[in-house]
Amino acid sequence: MGLLRVWLLGSVRIAHGDRPPETRICHSVQTLLSYLLIHRQRLHHREVLLGVFWGDYSEDRARSCLSTALWRLRRVLEPDGVARGAYLVTRPSGEVGFNSESDHWLDVAVLEESAGRLIKQLPAHVSAAQVRELEAALQLYRGELLEGFYHDWVLRERERLHVLYLSALCWLMRCCWEGGAYDQSAAYGRQILLHDPLRESVHRDLMRLYLTMGQRDLALRQYQACRETLAAEFGVSPSEETHALYLEATSNGRRSPQPDSSGRDLDVLKDALASLQQAVRAMDRARQQLQAAVQLADRQVGVVE
Repeated sequence: MGLLRVWLLGSVRIAHGDRPPETRICHSVQTLLSYLLIHRQRLHHREVLLGVFWGDYSEDRARSCLSTALWRLRRVLEPDGVARGAYLVTRPSGEVGFNSESDHWLDVAVLEESAGRLIKQLPAHVSAAQVRELEAALQLYRGELLEGFYHDWVLRERERLHVLYLSALCWLMRCCWEGGAYDQSAAYGRQILLHDPLRESVHRDLMRLYLTMGQRDLALRQYQACRETLAAEFGVSPSEETHALYLEATSNGRRSPQPDSSGRDLDVLKDALASLQQAVRAMDRARQQLQAAVQLADRQVGVVE
């Protein structure tokens, strides 16, 4: 049936060969498949899976749920025409896993491999082909991992991939900056702030870019956006370094086209704190949504499937 393709970023989709992606997949299959794919480099004891997905159930019911989910998952991964065990591995010892040696494509794997490999390199040492490779990989990030799912392991993996995505955008921003592609560098900076508006260092880098490009009005506008965001979220003003750039913009000064590295360690700490606080708020919202969904399900069917 050809290559198995699986998308986990955004909504879960599965496609065999040239067939259209299948999106009507039951909840238990989506979560179990996603867990096995995210941890695709190893097999998992059934007891571990029971604890992850059905820890609040009685042992008999949990084992029944796992058996049903595995049966449904095999029907999705290995329909008629696909050999048993081609994708879903089950051992007599009770271990379960995804066959990582199979002929498959996974959006998360492409993002992890390209971003993890390239952002370790200095921007000055990369080729245009490598930049295009990473840009293509980032196009796969069409949404957060497993949108609508709120298991603890999902929230952890979602944040990990989100941080990797933003790190890759920062790397591309720096590559374009050092290559003189200021417009593209600024576009990446704006994209970063769409996902994480609290990164003051990115606001500041955008101000420097705009000043380098002779666009003082955009630099001043960026400072205003930074100031309003920090005030709304933390009740604080921009740092002295950011305010110094604002004063420079109002005095029609010019900057070197390279980003200023002074205070970078402090920036990293502040950005990490801002990202952590944003993640905590996102987790709180996710838990509230999960609790509401569980309460609704209890009212409708009396038990959570």
